[in-house]
Amino acid sequence: LQAGALYETLLRAAQAGDAKGLRDAGGTLVENHPRTLYASMGALAAARFHFERADLKNAKAQLQWVLERAPAEELRDIARLRLAAVLLDDKAHDEALALLEAKPAAPLAAPYAALKGDILVAKNRADEAKAAYRLALEKAGAKSEAFRDSVQLRLDALGG
Repeated sequence: LQAGALYETLLRAAQAGDAKGLRDAGGTLVENHPRTLYASMGALAAARFHFERADLKNAKAQLQWVLERAPAEELRDIARLRLAAVLLDDKAHDEALALLEAKPAAPLAAPYAALKGDILVAKNRADEAKAAYRLALEKAGAKSEAFRDSVQLRLDALGG
């Protein structure tokens, strides 16, 4: 119950742009309830807050915490994907690719492959990027038309 209340406080602080409130609620949450889903979800929310403010250092720290301590593999998969995206923005391409070597749960296979393609484009490895984008399209199935369109545009930009 306490973890849930702290998580709600963290979300309200994030929505209000209150960095101190977010930091206080998040710190108490991960310190007092580290094994709860609320702590992991709170760290993911805090990472987004920091990333949106171009604070990559704190975003990475939050995502790394989830990666190391989340009680659910699905949350670790999400953290791994988001951390790889932050590392791409930070131009740490090899580190980002290494994170994406882990096999995610099926629903995240397509986003993992698409992000891998983006990283490979940044590394000027177009043929490998095309293969990653094709895999993303294959794994996406018919689920998300917007996602599929986005990946198809990136693949087409590389000459298909």
